[in-house]
Amino acid sequence: MQRDTVIRVVLGVISGFGMALAAFLLIAPDVGPPPLLPFQDKLFHAVAFACLTGPAVLVLPRQYLWFWVAHMVALGGGIEVAQAMGDEGRSGDVADFVADCVGIVAALGVGRWIRGRFEAGAVTGR
Repeated sequence: MQRDTVIRVVLGVISGFGMALAAFLLIAPDVGPPPLLPFQDKLFHAVAFACLTGPAVLVLPRQYLWFWVAHMVALGGGIEVAQAMGDEGRSGDVADFVADCVGIVAALGVGRWIRGRFEAGAVTGR
């Protein structure tokens, strides 16, 4: 298997496990110690969605990237709807959805910057 294929498979598997973990943590009953930081929940939302979006930004062809970004936005909205409809002590929050989108945009920006540096190096032969 070629190196690029292995990297894509590994990042895909990591992203899949990350998505399953995020879905569990974001929909599971809200238990545990109180937050240590103000807006800790929002920070966790942003980091989770940045981690879920980042690998795709690095490896997906540009023609599929916006599909993935739309998928992540839909996932963030869907999780908030599921929380609002559930009875597990959680509630949907527009601010959580905004934090999800901030994480997606951050991953998109950083990932495209990193990818651009690697693609520029490949063109110039560095």
